[in-house]
Amino acid sequence: MTGEERFRLLFVDDEPDMLDTLTRSFRKGYEILTADSGTAGIEMLRRHPIDLIISDQRMPDITGDMVLKFAREHQPKAVRILLTGYSDLESLVKCVNEAGIYKYITKPWEPEMLRLTVVRALESLSLERKLEVAAEQLKRSYLNAVTMLSLACDGKDEDTGFHVRRIQAYTEKLALAMGLAPDEAEHMGVMSILHDVGKLRIPDAILKKPGKLDEAEWAEMKRHPEYGVTILGSDPLYAIARDIAGYHHENFDGSGYPSGLAGDAIPLSARIAKAADVFDALTSRRPYKEPWPVSRALEEMHAHSGRHFDPAVLLALQSLALDGTVAAIIALHHGAPVPGQ
Repeated sequence: MTGEERFRLLFVDDEPDMLDTLTRSFRKGYEILTADSGTAGIEMLRRHPIDLIISDQRMPDITGDMVLKFAREHQPKAVRILLTGYSDLESLVKCVNEAGIYKYITKPWEPEMLRLTVVRALESLSLERKLEVAAEQLKRSYLNAVTMLSLACDGKDEDTGFHVRRIQAYTEKLALAMGLAPDEAEHMGVMSILHDVGKLRIPDAILKKPGKLDEAEWAEMKRHPEYGVTILGSDPLYAIARDIAGYHHENFDGSGYPSGLAGDAIPLSARIAKAADVFDALTSRRPYKEPWPVSRALEEMHAHSGRHFDPAVLLALQSLALDGTVAAIIALHHGAPVPGQ
């Protein structure tokens, strides 16, 4: 292998000559660990991160397929190669199914073939790692772009950045508590950041008016869900964001806006984001109010259960308060402490 990346290889075989041969073949350019039994191989896997493991199949204590199965369970990213000196279709099938091996090689092996197998496997591993890093960088960039768009529409007050992070965190944790898969919950959390993106279309004279809005101004303000859906376009990636932006002001009893939807007709993402948004507003400092204690905010929201809020979502929020999740989010994403924490 070329480049700065240095891989750690583990060879497992009960025959010392085989271990010596493997070590001599790969000692240049790699860090080599050896184990003279299946048990020793498993212990090595417990103690050291491994990039590639080559294990003999037939060993007196633990067979190679069991060693590689253990590797799959405890170090799933490690490349797994089985050496077998006899024709045993059943054990090979078992190894493929249970250990997810990269390849099997029969003894005696052709040195160049084994070398190329290892080189190609580690090239693939290196590429996979680079792709994971690139994907994580893209994910961060995407999250930063979403957050900047939200900041643009929410204003420049000191707490806005904290606010959108709290909405994201509350929404994700509520989605998990409601039974969504982790990746779905995470995506919903990110999309919730855009819940008020429609305010980009609302004139500053209305958004920043210090006094009460008149009838015409309020009518315009109530159009920001519609504007949000328009701004978010038709890209499938933003489908959840459109649901949240378009319906997070709907009430569970049908008295909300803009469409007067009720109950399950309101997308779950919007029901969750609504609860997250109101809870954060109550427990955060605003120019016109001090932050409420969590207990008071929950009491107030439960008073509107079944009317403004989905009762199931409020029960999930209550559970997050009881298990410490809410306190952790507040501690991480609040510019100032909340009373009662």
